[in-house]
Amino acid sequence: GRISPCCSTVLTIRPTKMLARRLAIALPQTPPSVANRVADWCTHEFRVGRYRYLMFCNTTSLYPVVSYARGVNDEHSLIERLVDALQASLTGADLEFQFRRQIAPESAVVQWAPIPDKAILGSINDMINMTRYSLENRDEAPADLSRWLARSPMSVLGGNSPDRVFPRLGR
Repeated sequence: GRISPCCSTVLTIRPTKMLARRLAIALPQTPPSVANRVADWCTHEFRVGRYRYLMFCNTTSLYPVVSYARGVNDEHSLIERLVDALQASLTGADLEFQFRRQIAPESAVVQWAPIPDKAILGSINDMINMTRYSLENRDEAPADLSRWLARSPMSVLGGNSPDRVFPRLGR
């Protein structure tokens, strides 16, 4: 794979057990070490009506990226969807540096890991519930929902919002 000038050369993806099972992804029993917190993402699948969506969240900052799940049926399509969704979301939110310097180079090598704890999973579920409400009651695109969620304060972040925490990770 390519070598990143500043960090490890691995993109870490942490699917929920249910999503990992559906996509036939084997999660390791012992979580691997993660050197690049910007390139460490959890993912969970959910439905609203007839449509499937993916919620990607940075593991440390909980920065959310909502994407359609249509066509994601194995680990390769999940990786591709994550990278595409991150590129679309981060370049549109003045976070292009984080994507170009700390995520894109990492996507050549991927490691799978379990979601580290229930607090993170609970926060992801909270964001999914907020997203469900918005999708059912308003007509918003996933990218707009991602930016709205990123501005929401989170108790697990000490009342901070993901859009304030995420840019500081790579420093």
